[in-house]
Amino acid sequence: MERLSLEDVKAVLEKVGADVGEYSERLRELDAAAGDGDLGVTMTIGWGAVLKALPEMEAEDIGNLLAKAGMTFNRAAASTFGVLLATALMRAGRELKGVESVGLPEMIRGAEAAFQGIRERGKAEVGDKTMLDALAPAIEALKQAQAERQGLSAALDAASAAAMRGAAATAGKTPKFGRASWLGPRAAEVQDPGATATAFMLRSLAEAVAD
Repeated sequence: MERLSLEDVKAVLEKVGADVGEYSERLRELDAAAGDGDLGVTMTIGWGAVLKALPEMEAEDIGNLLAKAGMTFNRAAASTFGVLLATALMRAGRELKGVESVGLPEMIRGAEAAFQGIRERGKAEVGDKTMLDALAPAIEALKQAQAERQGLSAALDAASAAAMRGAAATAGKTPKFGRASWLGPRAAEVQDPGATATAFMLRSLAEAVAD
């Protein structure tokens, strides 16, 4: 499958949401060590709301679907992470407005728009121990796959692996934002929960397309 239709993207979102239960406890543990411990709950509630809304979610195109999913998540689980994830989905949605099917080029466009949204909203840069530390290497992997003329599934597998490595590499770095920034060395020891959540979501995306 080299291009995804609107219904395919809905199925991808369902897969991302359904998989949260597999790693929500891991996110809770990481967030408890570096923050307030609620990221696993935020993901469960937010994606639960998206899953509930998706069957009846009417969308004009893929961009509109992504934007609505982001708004649904944020309404259900308003939090710093919720705002950033909603921003990412809404920026990707704006970039893909009017698009009726997505392949690798559109994936890259959407991911870059999401990256910029998180960067601007969170006032963060790569290396600041945030979601960007997983998303940036994923985008680079997608671009490399495109340059090598790889298929969509292989490209997403590479992006997922790159995101996982990026999230793991945040361990040992001192966070600059949120409650984690107050904890100093204690928070530096663990990998960033937001980057980890981002990597898990990208893994689900890759698995959905592979299926």
